Amino acid sequence: MTRLILSVIPSLALAQALPSRRWTEIENHLRHTPETLYVLNFWSTWCRPCIAELPHLQAAYHKLKSTLPVQFWLISLDLPPDGAYKAAQLLRQKHISLPAFWLSENDPNTWIPRLNPEWDGAIPYTHLGLTPIGHPHAFSSPQEVEDFVKRGYDAMGNPFRQPPADWRQGGR
Repeated sequence: MTRLILSVIPSLALAQALPSRRWTEIENHLRHTPETLYVLNFWSTWCRPCIAELPHLQAAYHKLKSTLPVQFWLISLDLPPDGAYKAAQLLRQKHISLPAFWLSENDPNTWIPRLNPEWDGAIPYTHLGLTPIGHPHAFSSPQEVEDFVKRGYDAMGNPFRQPPADWRQGGR
């Protein structure tokens, strides 16, 4: 028993949680950095399609970062009290190195309508910054992510402008 306890202590000491952010913090950052297109991916460790698309998001970011002013953020919606730890552990296991945060919000009805009133909260969900452009399904390849970001970037222009109406919710 003593050996078991001693073997668990180092792993607990090394366990790190994702940094937590409130929606207002994320929103304020996005408002103050309009020169960068933020790709916000909302996900959770219990969502298989979310986990399956993580490598596609990472591959797309590495391809796009040299040609577009883009940043990808993974925003975990895992539940407290250990959601931030579980999310960090999963990202380490999958070798995902994109910036990631744990959203510390108790009521999704307070922040989802501010991001996109048309989004029902289902995940995975990817959104382009504070624009009305969202993608309510899992991506099946890095190319699909790249195409979504490039079309959104083109629709928004630089500086960003209002996109065509058919771009809401990932219109094709």
